Amino acid sequence: MKFTLPIVLSFAAYATADCECGYSSSIGDSVKPYIFTDIIESDFLHISNITLDTDWRRQQFSVSAAAGRGPYGMDYSIEQVVSNPILDEHSWSGNGEFGADPGVQLTVGGGNPTNGFVQTAEMDSAREDLLWGTYRAAMKLTLTPGTCSAFFWYFNDSQEIDMEFLSSQFNVENNTFPVNLVLQSVQSVQAGYNAVGTGNYVVANLPFNPTTGYHEYRIDFIPGNVIFYADGQILAKMNSTAVPTSPGHMIITQWSNGNPLWSSGPPSHDAVISVSYVKAYFNSSDPMREAALKKTLQRPRCCKRHMCHSRSNVGPESRSD
Repeated sequence: MKFTLPIVLSFAAYATADCECGYSSSIGDSVKPYIFTDIIESDFLHISNITLDTDWRRQQFSVSAAAGRGPYGMDYSIEQVVSNPILDEHSWSGNGEFGADPGVQLTVGGGNPTNGFVQTAEMDSAREDLLWGTYRAAMKLTLTPGTCSAFFWYFNDSQEIDMEFLSSQFNVENNTFPVNLVLQSVQSVQAGYNAVGTGNYVVANLPFNPTTGYHEYRIDFIPGNVIFYADGQILAKMNSTAVPTSPGHMIITQWSNGNPLWSSGPPSHDAVISVSYVKAYFNSSDPMREAALKKTLQRPRCCKRHMCHSRSNVGPESRSD
């Protein structure tokens, strides 16, 4: 299937309540904003129940130990993905309704699994037509060793863009908090799902402790290029034939299968990550939506005053790209 490039305009765009003309975002070092057609914005700090957000679906499935390439299997359960909202809709800090960190919580069960399966958690975006775009999630990670937390874009095992956090790699004493940045490709699949030798794998150290507060993790995905960020700071750029060309969806997950080469674990006790928001500004692979955008942008009304700016913030006021 053939897809056109994102529409690039040569003017700066400003936030406005009228978004009929699309969403503007700077990408990497480009001085020109990219314009995207569609939006997903989920405020998990205040939604009372994740099932009420139709943009997301909790997942329930099992992965055998053999299929997962670890000593344990994994049971992904909807019970492991729960909402812990802030009851005051005007507040953006403090504990959730059930104490501890607010937002959507994804939990990996602790201890040795009696049935050979670790209790794990995943939620996926309902839409699967996500193509070029900027994808962002604010999360507070776990310091409990033995899990892999991930925010990623996925079409299939050979077209996947990953930001993966291995809690066993975190070291508070020397301020080391790595994030594994991966483009899964045909080459990585052929190498046993190992991207290390493909040129599309980077380990970057986060400039903060990801377990003490919420931080934004971001993937910018445009034709031939993927850029990874943490709190707006570029961590890595990848431009190769491994960059996906098909539409996909977003996934947030936390899992463990005891593999000493990756997740390690299982954790000694329950490990929890909390997600405060997801914001995605993207182009749909639906040709009808693409045609509608082109038609809209031809209107005289669609000038810089009517282009919405992408937003990266927890609260409602501060805005940036």
